[in-house]
Amino acid sequence: MKSHQITYWKTPPVSVMTYWVHRALDGESFSRATRFDPPRPGPVGGKGWPVLLVEVDGVGLVFTSLAELDTYVDVMSRRPLPLSRELLRDFPMGPNSHWLSRLPKKAKSVKHRETAVKYLRAIRRGFAALVERQG
Repeated sequence: MKSHQITYWKTPPVSVMTYWVHRALDGESFSRATRFDPPRPGPVGGKGWPVLLVEVDGVGLVFTSLAELDTYVDVMSRRPLPLSRELLRDFPMGPNSHWLSRLPKKAKSVKHRETAVKYLRAIRRGFAALVERQG
C-alpha cells in the first residue's frame, strides 16, 4: 500500500536526511547554521514549513525538501545500492548514522526500492508546487 500527505510544521523541520543533504555553509554546527547548500526551504505563507510524509508498503519516509526527495530517489535507484561508507566520504561520522543505514532492511530490497522510487517520482510534482510557493 502507498500513501502520502503534506503537513505543515511551525518550526523548520529536520528529517533523518536533512543533515546529509543540506550542508551547513557558515562554519556553524548544523543546528546553528543559517546558510545551507542546497538551501533549505522556507515556510509557505501563513501555514509553516511543508513536510512530505510517505508510506510505501509499511515503510514510513519523511522529506523536508525536494533535495531530500531527489537524493532518496537517486540513491535508491542505484544498482547495486551503495554502501553507507561510500556516501559518507565528506562527513566526519560513522556509517551507522547515515540515513541509508537507518532504513529498515525491507526498504532496501530491489522490489521495495522500485515501488518506492516509482511512487515518489509520481508524487514529486505536488510537493514541488508547495515548496516553490514558499514565502
